[in-house]
Amino acid sequence: MGKQVHRITAYESRKTSHPVFQEIQKYWLTVKATDFPAGISTAANAREPVGLNRLVYRDIRESLEGEGAEPGAFDLMNKGITILALSVRLIDKEGQVFEIAIDSERGGIVDGAHTAKIIEHCNEDGTTNPKQYVEVYIRTGVEDDLITDIARGLNTSMQVAPKSIYNIDGVFDWLKKEVEGRPYEKLIAWRESDNRPYDVRDLISILELFNVFDFPNDVSKHPISAYEKWSIPLKKFAEDYEAHKKIGKVKNSKYYKLRPILNDALVLYDHIRHDFRHIHNLAGGRAGKMNIVEESAKPLEFPFAQLAANKYRLTKGACYPMLAAFRNMVEVDSRGTARWRGGFRSVLRLWEEAGPELVAETDNATEDIGRTPDHLGKNRKHWDGLHVKLQNRLLRAQLEAQRVRRAAS
Repeated sequence: MGKQVHRITAYESRKTSHPVFQEIQKYWLTVKATDFPAGISTAANAREPVGLNRLVYRDIRESLEGEGAEPGAFDLMNKGITILALSVRLIDKEGQVFEIAIDSERGGIVDGAHTAKIIEHCNEDGTTNPKQYVEVYIRTGVEDDLITDIARGLNTSMQVAPKSIYNIDGVFDWLKKEVEGRPYEKLIAWRESDNRPYDVRDLISILELFNVFDFPNDVSKHPISAYEKWSIPLKKFAEDYEAHKKIGKVKNSKYYKLRPILNDALVLYDHIRHDFRHIHNLAGGRAGKMNIVEESAKPLEFPFAQLAANKYRLTKGACYPMLAAFRNMVEVDSRGTARWRGGFRSVLRLWEEAGPELVAETDNATEDIGRTPDHLGKNRKHWDGLHVKLQNRLLRAQLEAQRVRRAAS
């Protein structure tokens, strides 16, 4: 038997006995994520903690970093980490420090190994939000013949991700063709098991931001679910595909009609994420102090626009409302297909011209609404404000163009 000894500092703790197996002691600890120790054995776990780029695990990391959810809510959203230990000893009552001895060949983390590994990676990268906590459940006195049953019982909740089913059904076939040959083609995951930095849900959510069929520009309604709950656009996309496939008219589906603007929209997405900090700083701001700008020790890539890598990038929660404002630049042609007003160069030019105004509006929103990406990404008033601001700018430009034409005639 190999043995590990780890120390865990708890914010709060509780100990109870098992009602049937008297030899089993149950401990519950609320632990600051940054204090959770690395390297705890996962020998008892039914799943090796691999595939951390899978959809569900990327969501866990984003919430741990305070991007995908309110900082401080991680322990409320995550079911925690369960550890089978040989013994638990309280070595500092006032500081709530526990020493846990583990059989590294039979015990350790029996459930939550992926959560533990994600916490370890984020702690190493320095990206764990300091407000996050994780629930840690420790069991001692568990006999060997119970370990397998516990591991099997605790690991039955993982279902096949919907996107994997949709992939098998051919729902994403035209999307695959659309990105075929692009520099980022190999960076997109189509199945839950794909280990890639982006997945099909990114593409569909960005399409949703420009969905003028469900979110017309003359109506105060915005695709906030593209950020707030990615499962909604994914389901809408699949249902739209299936409904038109039944009648043999996939090309008439609303998302297929958005197909011509997809790759350009991805380029614009990268430009906004890449340029935000620079634009803000040019105006005298301090974007490095903003929670909505993420910083990484490793260079962050911008594969869609092929921009130079750097250590700063605007978070999704702050970017999506700005990106969605450019839905004002989408029109529908006589065949019912989406296209850019004046071509995509006009869109990029508008970003250059209106970027400082949109950046300033986003900066102001952090004061009025909240300083986290989640505050901006879920605030309907903010989405509407950015959309109206860009809409008014375009209307002023049209009126000025009409005035010039009248004067010339």
